[in-house]
Amino acid sequence: MAENKKILLYRIDKQAKNVIFVVIEDDERLWGNISEDMQTVLSFDEVFRDITEFRNGFLDYEQLTDELIGATNGRGEVFRTILARFDDNRLNSFNFFTRYYSDTLREIFLSARQEIDKAGAFFNTRVLKKSTEYVNEVFNNIREVMRDDWNFDFNSESDMKAFRVKYDKVIIRGNDRNDIYTVADTALVNFFYDFSFAIHSRMLYICSCKYCSKVFLGMKNAVCCDGEVCQATYQREVKNAKRRERDNSTYKVYRTRLSNYIGQQKTKLPAEVLDDPALVKKFDEQRKVFTAILTKKLSEYEMEHRLPDKELDAFYEKMKQDVMSFVYALKAEAE
Repeated sequence: MAENKKILLYRIDKQAKNVIFVVIEDDERLWGNISEDMQTVLSFDEVFRDITEFRNGFLDYEQLTDELIGATNGRGEVFRTILARFDDNRLNSFNFFTRYYSDTLREIFLSARQEIDKAGAFFNTRVLKKSTEYVNEVFNNIREVMRDDWNFDFNSESDMKAFRVKYDKVIIRGNDRNDIYTVADTALVNFFYDFSFAIHSRMLYICSCKYCSKVFLGMKNAVCCDGEVCQATYQREVKNAKRRERDNSTYKVYRTRLSNYIGQQKTKLPAEVLDDPALVKKFDEQRKVFTAILTKKLSEYEMEHRLPDKELDAFYEKMKQDVMSFVYALKAEAE
Protein backbone atom coordinates (compact mmCIF):
# COMPACT_ATOMS: atom_id res chain seq x y z
CA MET A 1 0.00 0.00 0.00
CA ALA A 2 1.51 3.34 -1.03
CA GLU A 3 2.00 6.03 1.54
CA ASN A 4 0.43 9.48 1.16
CA LYS A 5 1.94 11.46 -1.67
CA LYS A 6 1.51 14.73 0.21
CA ILE A 7 2.62 15.84 3.65
CA LEU A 8 1.60 18.67 5.93
CA LEU A 9 4.30 21.02 7.21
CA TYR A 10 3.59 23.47 10.01
CA ARG A 11 5.46 26.16 11.89
CA ILE A 12 4.15 27.75 15.08
CA ASP A 13 5.03 31.42 15.55
CA LYS A 14 4.55 32.11 19.26
CA GLN A 15 5.29 35.80 18.98
CA ALA A 16 2.80 36.45 16.19
CA LYS A 17 0.36 33.95 17.75
CA ASN A 18 -0.24 32.15 14.48
CA VAL A 19 0.46 28.85 12.73
CA ILE A 20 1.76 28.49 9.17
CA PHE A 21 0.60 25.34 7.34
CA VAL A 22 1.90 24.06 4.01
CA VAL A 23 0.51 21.02 2.17
CA ILE A 24 3.15 19.82 -0.28
CA GLU A 25 4.31 16.69 -2.04
CA ASP A 26 6.73 14.52 -0.10
CA ASP A 27 9.62 15.45 -2.36
CA GLU A 28 12.57 17.37 -0.95
CA ARG A 29 13.29 18.82 -4.39
CA LEU A 30 10.11 20.91 -4.03
CA TRP A 31 10.53 22.14 -0.47
CA GLY A 32 12.90 24.96 -1.37
CA ASN A 33 10.16 26.44 -3.56
CA ILE A 34 7.72 26.95 -0.70
CA SER A 35 6.34 30.48 -1.03
CA GLU A 36 3.81 32.62 0.83
CA ASP A 37 0.99 31.82 -1.59
CA MET A 38 1.40 28.13 -0.68
CA GLN A 39 0.94 28.87 3.01
CA THR A 40 -2.23 28.84 5.06
CA VAL A 41 -1.73 31.17 8.01
CA LEU A 42 -4.17 30.86 10.90
CA SER A 43 -4.15 32.76 14.18
CA PHE A 44 -4.10 30.83 17.44
CA ASP A 45 -7.78 31.72 17.92
CA GLU A 46 -8.71 30.44 14.46
CA VAL A 47 -6.82 27.19 15.02
CA PHE A 48 -8.47 26.70 18.40
CA ARG A 49 -11.95 27.39 17.01
CA ASP A 50 -11.42 25.02 14.10
CA ILE A 51 -10.18 22.27 16.43
CA THR A 52 -13.17 22.76 18.70
CA GLU A 53 -15.63 22.81 15.81
CA PHE A 54 -14.14 19.68 14.23
CA ARG A 55 -14.19 17.75 17.51
CA ASN A 56 -17.75 18.85 18.30
CA GLY A 57 -18.91 17.52 14.93
CA PHE A 58 -16.64 14.47 14.90
CA LEU A 59 -19.40 11.92 15.50
CA ASP A 60 -21.07 12.85 12.20
CA TYR A 61 -17.71 12.95 10.43
CA GLU A 62 -16.80 9.58 11.94
CA GLN A 63 -20.07 8.00 10.80
CA LEU A 64 -19.64 9.20 7.22
CA THR A 65 -16.01 8.07 7.11
CA ASP A 66 -16.89 4.64 8.52
CA GLU A 67 -19.52 4.27 5.79
CA LEU A 68 -16.86 5.05 3.18
CA ILE A 69 -14.42 2.61 4.75
CA GLY A 70 -17.10 -0.09 4.67
CA ALA A 71 -17.74 0.60 1.00
CA THR A 72 -14.08 0.64 0.00
CA ASN A 73 -14.07 -3.04 -0.94
CA GLY A 74 -17.75 -3.12 -1.93
CA ARG A 75 -19.58 -2.39 -5.12
CA GLY A 76 -18.09 0.49 -7.11
CA GLU A 77 -21.40 2.31 -7.43
CA VAL A 78 -21.95 2.30 -3.67
CA PHE A 79 -18.39 3.48 -3.05
CA ARG A 80 -18.74 6.36 -5.51
CA THR A 81 -22.08 7.44 -4.00
CA ILE A 82 -20.68 7.65 -0.48
CA LEU A 83 -17.48 9.26 -1.79
CA ALA A 84 -19.62 12.00 -3.37
CA ARG A 85 -21.22 12.70 0.04
CA PHE A 86 -17.76 12.71 1.60
CA ASP A 87 -16.57 15.20 -1.03
CA ASP A 88 -19.58 17.48 -0.46
CA ASN A 89 -18.76 17.63 3.24
CA ARG A 90 -15.08 18.28 2.42
CA LEU A 91 -15.61 20.99 -0.20
CA ASN A 92 -18.37 22.84 1.70
CA SER A 93 -16.30 23.22 4.84
CA PHE A 94 -14.07 26.17 5.69
CA ASN A 95 -12.66 24.30 8.69
CA PHE A 96 -8.95 23.67 8.19
CA PHE A 97 -8.97 20.29 9.94
CA THR A 98 -12.03 19.05 8.11
CA ARG A 99 -10.36 19.90 4.81
CA TYR A 100 -6.97 18.46 5.78
CA TYR A 101 -8.26 15.16 7.16
CA SER A 102 -10.72 14.77 4.30
CA ASP A 103 -8.10 15.49 1.62
CA THR A 104 -5.71 13.05 3.26
CA LEU A 105 -8.30 10.30 3.68
CA ARG A 106 -9.70 10.80 0.20
CA GLU A 107 -6.29 10.17 -1.32
CA ILE A 108 -5.95 7.02 0.75
CA PHE A 109 -9.46 5.82 -0.13
CA LEU A 110 -8.90 6.29 -3.85
CA SER A 111 -5.51 4.56 -3.69
CA ALA A 112 -6.99 1.68 -1.73
CA ARG A 113 -9.90 1.39 -4.12
CA GLN A 114 -7.52 1.17 -7.07
CA GLU A 115 -5.59 -1.61 -5.32
CA ILE A 116 -8.81 -3.40 -4.49
CA ASP A 117 -10.20 -3.11 -8.00
CA LYS A 118 -6.94 -4.48 -9.34
CA ALA A 119 -6.85 -7.29 -6.79
CA GLY A 120 -10.51 -8.11 -7.25
CA ALA A 121 -9.94 -8.88 -10.89
CA PHE A 122 -7.55 -11.67 -9.84
CA PHE A 123 -9.46 -12.64 -6.65
CA ASN A 124 -6.45 -11.64 -4.53
CA THR A 125 -7.99 -11.73 -1.06
CA ARG A 126 -4.66 -10.93 0.61
CA VAL A 127 -4.46 -7.54 -1.13
CA LEU A 128 -8.14 -6.88 -0.41
CA LYS A 129 -7.57 -7.48 3.28
CA LYS A 130 -4.34 -5.49 3.39
CA SER A 131 -5.88 -2.45 1.66
CA THR A 132 -8.92 -2.42 3.94
CA GLU A 133 -6.79 -2.82 7.05
CA TYR A 134 -4.56 0.10 6.04
CA VAL A 135 -7.52 2.45 5.56
CA ASN A 136 -8.89 1.40 8.94
CA GLU A 137 -5.50 1.86 10.58
CA VAL A 138 -5.13 5.44 9.31
CA PHE A 139 -8.60 6.55 10.37
CA ASN A 140 -8.47 4.70 13.70
CA ASN A 141 -5.35 6.70 14.48
CA ILE A 142 -7.26 9.93 13.79
CA ARG A 143 -10.23 8.62 15.75
CA GLU A 144 -8.04 7.82 18.75
CA VAL A 145 -6.47 11.28 18.72
CA MET A 146 -9.84 13.04 18.51
CA ARG A 147 -11.46 11.03 21.27
CA ASP A 148 -8.69 11.62 23.82
CA ASP A 149 -9.37 14.91 25.63
CA TRP A 150 -5.83 14.82 26.99
CA ASN A 151 -4.52 15.72 23.53
CA PHE A 152 -6.43 19.00 23.69
CA ASP A 153 -5.72 19.99 27.29
CA PHE A 154 -4.17 23.31 26.27
CA ASN A 155 -4.06 24.66 29.84
CA SER A 156 -2.42 21.50 31.28
CA GLU A 157 -5.11 20.74 33.83
CA SER A 158 -5.23 16.93 33.39
CA ASP A 159 -3.06 14.17 34.86
CA MET A 160 0.60 14.11 33.85
CA LYS A 161 1.93 11.75 31.20
CA ALA A 162 5.39 11.35 29.73
CA PHE A 163 6.10 9.62 26.43
CA ARG A 164 7.87 10.01 23.10
CA VAL A 165 6.26 11.16 19.85
CA LYS A 166 8.14 10.56 16.61
CA TYR A 167 8.30 13.46 14.19
CA ASP A 168 10.64 15.01 11.66
CA LYS A 169 11.76 18.43 10.47
CA VAL A 170 12.11 20.07 7.09
CA ILE A 171 14.97 22.57 6.98
CA ILE A 172 15.04 25.22 4.23
CA ARG A 173 18.24 27.23 4.47
CA GLY A 174 20.28 29.38 2.08
CA ASN A 175 19.99 32.48 -0.10
CA ASP A 176 19.09 34.60 2.94
CA ARG A 177 16.38 32.15 3.99
CA ASN A 178 16.26 29.97 7.09
CA ASP A 179 12.97 28.17 7.73
CA ILE A 180 12.21 25.14 9.84
CA TYR A 181 8.94 23.24 9.44
CA THR A 182 7.73 20.25 11.39
CA VAL A 183 6.34 17.39 9.33
CA ALA A 184 2.94 16.46 10.71
CA ASP A 185 1.82 12.89 11.18
CA THR A 186 -1.46 11.98 9.50
CA ALA A 187 -3.50 12.27 12.70
CA LEU A 188 -1.79 15.60 13.56
CA VAL A 189 -1.15 14.50 17.14
CA ASN A 190 2.36 16.02 17.16
CA PHE A 191 0.89 19.31 15.91
CA PHE A 192 -1.68 19.35 18.72
CA TYR A 193 1.08 18.81 21.28
CA ASP A 194 3.21 21.59 19.80
CA PHE A 195 0.22 23.91 19.63
CA SER A 196 -0.67 23.11 23.24
CA PHE A 197 2.90 23.90 24.30
CA ALA A 198 2.79 27.24 22.46
CA ILE A 199 -0.45 28.17 24.21
CA HIS A 200 0.81 27.13 27.63
CA SER A 201 4.17 28.89 27.24
CA ARG A 202 2.38 32.11 26.31
CA MET A 203 0.14 31.71 29.40
CA LEU A 204 -3.00 31.87 27.28
CA TYR A 205 -6.41 30.70 28.49
CA ILE A 206 -9.70 29.84 26.83
CA CYS A 207 -11.87 32.98 27.02
CA SER A 208 -15.15 34.20 25.58
CA CYS A 209 -15.46 37.61 23.93
CA LYS A 210 -18.15 39.74 25.61
CA TYR A 211 -18.87 41.50 22.31
CA CYS A 212 -19.04 38.78 19.62
CA SER A 213 -19.29 35.71 21.95
CA LYS A 214 -16.50 33.90 20.07
CA VAL A 215 -14.03 31.84 22.06
CA PHE A 216 -10.44 33.02 21.89
CA LEU A 217 -7.10 32.47 23.57
CA GLY A 218 -6.05 35.33 25.80
CA MET A 219 -4.65 36.27 29.16
CA LYS A 220 -6.56 34.96 32.16
CA ASN A 221 -9.98 36.64 32.54
CA ALA A 222 -9.59 38.52 29.23
CA VAL A 223 -12.94 39.73 27.88
CA CYS A 224 -12.18 40.85 24.31
CA CYS A 225 -10.87 38.96 21.27
CA ASP A 226 -8.54 40.43 18.63
CA GLY A 227 -11.39 41.28 16.24
CA GLU A 228 -11.13 44.84 14.92
CA VAL A 229 -14.70 45.82 15.82
CA CYS A 230 -14.51 44.16 19.24
CA GLN A 231 -11.17 45.83 20.02
CA ALA A 232 -12.51 49.25 19.01
CA THR A 233 -15.54 48.79 21.27
CA TYR A 234 -13.39 47.53 24.13
CA GLN A 235 -10.88 50.38 23.88
CA ARG A 236 -13.73 52.88 23.81
CA GLU A 237 -15.23 51.35 26.96
CA VAL A 238 -11.86 51.36 28.71
CA LYS A 239 -11.34 55.01 27.79
CA ASN A 240 -14.80 55.96 29.02
CA ALA A 241 -14.31 53.99 32.24
CA LYS A 242 -11.02 55.76 32.92
CA ARG A 243 -12.66 59.11 32.27
CA ARG A 244 -15.56 58.26 34.60
CA GLU A 245 -13.11 57.10 37.24
CA ARG A 246 -11.13 60.31 36.88
CA ASP A 247 -14.25 62.46 36.93
CA ASN A 248 -15.77 60.57 39.86
CA SER A 249 -12.56 60.95 41.79
CA THR A 250 -12.64 64.71 41.10
CA TYR A 251 -16.25 65.02 42.24
CA LYS A 252 -15.58 62.88 45.29
CA VAL A 253 -13.21 65.57 46.59
CA TYR A 254 -16.15 67.93 47.08
CA ARG A 255 -18.17 65.30 48.95
CA THR A 256 -15.22 64.53 51.20
CA ARG A 257 -14.53 68.19 51.88
CA LEU A 258 -18.14 68.90 52.85
CA SER A 259 -18.33 65.80 55.05
CA ASN A 260 -15.12 66.79 56.85
CA TYR A 261 -16.27 70.40 57.20
CA ILE A 262 -19.60 69.43 58.78
CA GLY A 263 -17.82 66.93 61.05
CA GLN A 264 -15.46 69.65 62.26
CA GLN A 265 -18.37 71.96 63.06
CA LYS A 266 -20.03 69.24 65.10
CA THR A 267 -16.95 68.83 67.30
CA LYS A 268 -17.03 72.60 67.94
CA LEU A 269 -20.62 72.60 69.16
CA PRO A 270 -21.04 73.74 72.79
CA ALA A 271 -21.96 71.25 75.51
CA GLU A 272 -25.50 72.66 75.62
CA VAL A 273 -26.06 71.28 72.11
CA LEU A 274 -24.10 68.03 72.40
CA ASP A 275 -25.84 67.10 75.66
CA ASP A 276 -29.25 67.51 74.09
CA PRO A 277 -30.21 64.31 72.15
CA ALA A 278 -32.92 66.13 70.20
CA LEU A 279 -30.50 68.82 68.99
CA VAL A 280 -27.84 66.21 68.08
CA LYS A 281 -30.45 64.30 66.09
CA LYS A 282 -31.49 67.50 64.35
CA PHE A 283 -27.86 68.19 63.43
CA ASP A 284 -27.37 64.69 62.00
CA GLU A 285 -30.56 64.91 59.96
CA GLN A 286 -29.62 68.30 58.54
CA ARG A 287 -26.19 66.90 57.68
CA LYS A 288 -27.93 64.37 55.43
CA VAL A 289 -29.87 67.20 53.80
CA PHE A 290 -26.68 69.14 53.04
CA THR A 291 -25.03 66.00 51.65
CA ALA A 292 -28.03 65.28 49.41
CA ILE A 293 -28.03 68.84 48.04
CA LEU A 294 -24.34 68.65 47.12
CA THR A 295 -24.73 65.12 45.67
CA LYS A 296 -27.53 66.31 43.41
CA LYS A 297 -25.39 69.17 42.14
CA LEU A 298 -22.43 66.88 41.49
CA SER A 299 -24.68 64.41 39.68
CA GLU A 300 -25.74 67.18 37.31
CA TYR A 301 -22.08 67.83 36.52
CA GLU A 302 -21.42 64.12 35.95
CA MET A 303 -24.43 63.74 33.67
CA GLU A 304 -23.28 66.69 31.59
CA HIS A 305 -19.63 65.53 31.74
CA ARG A 306 -18.70 68.92 33.20
CA LEU A 307 -15.46 69.27 35.06
CA PRO A 308 -15.36 71.34 38.28
CA ASP A 309 -15.42 75.07 37.57
CA LYS A 310 -15.91 78.43 39.32
CA GLU A 311 -19.65 77.87 39.44
CA LEU A 312 -19.19 74.64 41.39
CA ASP A 313 -16.66 76.28 43.70
CA ALA A 314 -19.15 79.10 44.41
CA PHE A 315 -21.88 76.53 45.08
CA TYR A 316 -19.61 74.71 47.53
CA GLU A 317 -18.74 77.93 49.38
CA LYS A 318 -22.46 78.72 49.62
CA MET A 319 -23.00 75.26 51.14
CA LYS A 320 -20.39 76.01 53.81
CA GLN A 321 -22.18 79.26 54.62
CA ASP A 322 -25.48 77.40 54.91
CA VAL A 323 -23.86 74.93 57.29
CA MET A 324 -22.58 77.73 59.49
CA SER A 325 -25.97 79.46 59.45
CA PHE A 326 -27.54 76.21 60.63
CA VAL A 327 -24.92 75.80 63.37
CA TYR A 328 -25.53 79.34 64.64
CA ALA A 329 -29.26 78.71 64.71
CA LEU A 330 -28.73 75.44 66.59
CA LYS A 331 -26.57 77.20 69.22
CA ALA A 332 -29.22 79.87 69.65
CA GLU A 333 -31.86 77.20 70.11
CA ALA A 334 -29.84 75.62 72.92
CA GLU A 335 -29.46 78.86 74.90
